[in-house]
Order: sequence, then structure tokens, then C-alpha cells
Amino acid sequence: MWKYTGLLALSAVIGTALLVSVDSAGQTPEQQQLWETQRAQALAEERANAERLAREREARKADPMAWVRTLTPMEAGGWEFRAVASDGSWADYSTNHQMKRAGQLVTVWLRQEYPEPQLGSNGRYLSLVEKIQYDCAKERAHALLIVYYAENNIQGSEQREEADAKNPIWYAIVPGTRDEFNFLWACGAGKSPRAR
Repeated sequence: MWKYTGLLALSAVIGTALLVSVDSAGQTPEQQQLWETQRAQALAEERANAERLAREREARKADPMAWVRTLTPMEAGGWEFRAVASDGSWADYSTNHQMKRAGQLVTVWLRQEYPEPQLGSNGRYLSLVEKIQYDCAKERAHALLIVYYAENNIQGSEQREEADAKNPIWYAIVPGTRDEFNFLWACGAGKSPRAR
């Protein structure tokens, strides 16, 4: 049994070595040089993109509002700027349009913008809108619908995620977060929360 297993392992090694030698033997010196040139060019582009991204991040960190000013406010939808991350990595908007209140439940639309592509379950996106319901009495929330957009300003191709209306997944509002900031705004009937 050992000899048979050893022979199989040896034949696998020889087969792999033959494939590697056939692959490299099938490449001419010109093809090898072209491949190396393309690889070097790809590495140089990757390095340049990383340096550009680092410069953009530093600029956003120095002045987060400079990036926000490049976004379209979209007043026709009632969107109002709410907040920006201190490093400029996101910006939040809200709207009073279609705001609904039923007892202690308030349903609102929120918009988030990002300067760099985000990765979601349906692919990459730069902006999203979410229809969210807040339970003002129990200080919790759940998303009813999220629409992801490939471009900023809720433009480009879109992907939708709808929540199970029969079994909503509620999450607690964590103090000191942007979720709390939006919760206070929504539960205050669309009025900006007071600083504490």
C-alpha cells in the first residue's frame, strides 16, 4: 500500500513539473519580456493609485466639507445635509419627504454618500438610501428598504434589499453614534437634535 501511495505522489510531482516546464518552454523570450513589462506597468499603476488615494484621504481629513460640497444637495427630494465623518469617509443626508408617524413609530428616508466604493452583499456602491423605521419609545430601529447606487448622488445602477416585513430585525440605538443622531432627529419629528 505504501509503495502504491508513494508512486501516486511521485507521479503527481512529475506531472506538475512537466506542466510547469511545458508552460515556460512554450513562452518565447519576447513573450516573457512582454509579460514582465506588463507586470511592471501594472505594479507602477497600482502604486500610483495607492499614492493618489492616500493624498485624497489626507485632503478629505484636512477639510471633510470640501468633498461634501462636490455632492449634489438634491433639494427637490427634500434632502438636507446632516453630518460628515471627521475624516471625510462618509456624509449623511435626511429628508422630511414621506416622513410618517404612527404612535411611537416614525418612518423616514436617509441618504449616505461615500467618496470611496463600499462593498455590499450586492457589489460595490458609492451612495445609498434607506427607508428606516424608528421606535421612539423603545429606542430601536430597523431598515425597511435599502437601495444601493453605483455612483454618488444616488445615481448609476441600483440594487435593492428589502427587509422581511413579518419578522423585522430591530437594533438598539447606541449612544454617541450617528444612528443616535438620526434617531433623535426622526423622533423629534424632523427637527435637528439639540446638542447635549
